[in-house]
Amino acid sequence: MDAKCVMCSKNATVNDDMKEVSCTHCGFHSSYDEYIELMKEKALNMSTDFQINLDKNPL
Repeated sequence: MDAKCVMCSKNATVNDDMKEVSCTHCGFHSSYDEYIELMKEKALNMSTDFQINLDKNPL
C-alpha cells in the first residue's frame, strides 16, 4: 500500500503487515505507529498555521 512520505511528500510504501513505512525517494524509514504520529503532528501544525494566517488576514 502507498502512503505519503513525511519527509519529501512523495509516495512511500507501507509493508504488507502494516508495521513499517519506507520511502525510496528520500530514504525515510519508520515503524507504522511512528509514521502515524509524525503525520498527526504535521496535520496539527498545518491547522495551527492556517489559523494564525486566518487571524492575521480574515477572509
